[in-house]
Amino acid sequence: MGEKKQKIRGTLQRIVFRNQENNFVVAKLKTCDDESVTIVGSMPEVNLGEELEAEGKWVFNERYGEQFEIESIQVLVPTTLDGIEKFLGSGMIKGIGPVMAKKIVSHFGLETLKILDESCERLSEIEGFADKRIEMIREGWQKYRDMRETMIFLQSCGIGSIQALKIYSKYGKDTLNIVKTNPYRLGEDIFGIGFKTADKIASNMGIQKDSIFRIKSAILYLLTRAEEEGHCYFPYQEFLENASDFLEVSDGKISAALEELEKENKVCITDGDLRKVYLKDIYEDEKHVCSKLSLISKSKSRYSCEMKNTQERLTEIISQVVAESEIEPDSVQMEALRKAFEEKVLIITGSPGTGKSTLLNLIIKIFEKENKKVILAAPTGRASKRMSEITGREAKTIHRLLEYNPKLNKFLRNKTNPLSADVVIVDEVSMLDIRLARSLLEAIDPESRLILVGDVDQLPSVGPGNFLRDLINSVLFPVVRLKKIYRQEGKSLIIYNAHRVRDGLFPYVGKSETRDFFFIEKNDYEEIVKLILDLIARRIPNTLKCDPFSDIQVLVPTNKGIVGANNLNFRIQEALNPSSLKICIGLKEFRLNDKVIQLKNNYEKEVYNGDIGFIRHIDPEMQELVVDFDSRVVSYNFYELDELGLSYAISIHKSQGSEFNCVIVPILTSHYMLLHRNLLYTALTRAKRLAILIGSKKAVGMAIKRADVENRYTSLEELLRSTVD
Repeated sequence: MGEKKQKIRGTLQRIVFRNQENNFVVAKLKTCDDESVTIVGSMPEVNLGEELEAEGKWVFNERYGEQFEIESIQVLVPTTLDGIEKFLGSGMIKGIGPVMAKKIVSHFGLETLKILDESCERLSEIEGFADKRIEMIREGWQKYRDMRETMIFLQSCGIGSIQALKIYSKYGKDTLNIVKTNPYRLGEDIFGIGFKTADKIASNMGIQKDSIFRIKSAILYLLTRAEEEGHCYFPYQEFLENASDFLEVSDGKISAALEELEKENKVCITDGDLRKVYLKDIYEDEKHVCSKLSLISKSKSRYSCEMKNTQERLTEIISQVVAESEIEPDSVQMEALRKAFEEKVLIITGSPGTGKSTLLNLIIKIFEKENKKVILAAPTGRASKRMSEITGREAKTIHRLLEYNPKLNKFLRNKTNPLSADVVIVDEVSMLDIRLARSLLEAIDPESRLILVGDVDQLPSVGPGNFLRDLINSVLFPVVRLKKIYRQEGKSLIIYNAHRVRDGLFPYVGKSETRDFFFIEKNDYEEIVKLILDLIARRIPNTLKCDPFSDIQVLVPTNKGIVGANNLNFRIQEALNPSSLKICIGLKEFRLNDKVIQLKNNYEKEVYNGDIGFIRHIDPEMQELVVDFDSRVVSYNFYELDELGLSYAISIHKSQGSEFNCVIVPILTSHYMLLHRNLLYTALTRAKRLAILIGSKKAVGMAIKRADVENRYTSLEELLRSTVD
């Protein structure tokens, strides 16, 4: 068709493919001539039914035929009946979904938008529109009218309608003023909008590269990104160089902006042999964690002087509990039982199958024999639920334990209102980041004993810090390491191979009587995807009589690529859940019964980053979607759905603290940048009944050889050591 640029206009009918990393979309557009054409390219978040004007060129794809390749795109107010119907039914106006949109357009035709503008009460002419619904629609449409100018402006800047609605909900009528004065606030205030989007808006508005707004916003963005990668700080000089390259401005301007941010109490710059740049709150977190751990370890226990002949009495209690439990602890476990009673802070670490659960139960029973109050907690809902099942006692998430109040945005349990307990036991401590560690420690009475349980060989927390490893490496606290395998008398290949991986050995891939571990060698990416689909939809459910939705989890090193979480979720959704009631919000599509994951902590809803649930209700009319998280029902407005993602496949990092009956792990040489021993070890230890590795032996070997733990910039170990220097 030639290379000359052309424009086409039409209504968005269907999203065929979407890549959430770069907004690349393959979609069907119904043109003004009633033709269906395929458009491809990067586009802002758009909704079905929106009228688009695209500029670009026609290209011929050998596999898919003629396509229109987009160079730029503009969202227009719809002018066709079909476009108006899909626009109103897209979830923009509360009270109008696809069914009601069809009724309205059937009744008012091309006058629909004018009626909503001028005579909303005329909706009463249509069956099903009661006064309450009409008033809801009137308010929603008025809000949309008020923000129409804002929407057009934001969409011209590359921001889709749902994100624009979220921005307007945050700033209201001040939106245009705020965005035009300092668009970089969007990156700080609105979840899902990063610095790059804000920078694009700023560039369109003529804001210069060396603007102090831009530099300060970029510094906070880069430090936040470092935090998301697990770092607590960044070396000063390295940060200057990275920021200078990223922004294309001089080091001097970066230094000046850092000084301003330090005066504003947003960052902290430390002196010393290695200068460090922190976000201010993380700097305070590390300091507080260090000082509180030191205080707890040095304070006397409130019952340390209660018992006469302590060692003799302790021996007697241990003997009684062991006899009642009909368990024979080994020498290491016996050491842990004694230290739990003798030490103010104790760390217990070990791999799955090494008896951590057995030991926990014995420790709890020993303290209960002495009528001591024991509190149990874990970082996530799944981990606390499993802790409850293991111990037969109540275990809470740390957020519930600390009584988080969303209205006040703080924990009610703190240093002035501490937890009332003789002993606090926390499981899955490898998941604890520095922020949550600070909140927990602040709420612990210094006279309480603290027992921290976790697997130091797993991946560190999703959030900043390396809490458990830093504590162990400081050599300031007693550590009990459990090594002997007990689960299934050591016959489980899952456990056996997890230990082999941890120790730097290739997993055993031969036959075994347990048949709970398999390695399938494949190198072709599309073949691997097809195999995963077959395993989930047919082979594993037929063999193990299990539910493909709840019992099988795909774990991957990365979200990107053909065998990344994003593409696998798209393909698995099509295979397992092809025709359910669905809602499309921008580039995301959610269907009834989809398996989903929470992508950020939402304290008000009491759901947290990594929680997995299932969509149990979709109401397009009321713009509501309901998710069941382990029997906790949580409701979302449509503009909150960027907090959710599909979770048929999730990153290995996101799987921490969870166990699944069956785990499938694709591992390929293309993942080489992410392949580490503790990554593969963590993936294997998530499986209870079955673990399947798919990929190349070379990739598995690469992961096993890289024994270096994830390099994180943290100062906790150094701070702890300095307390005894």
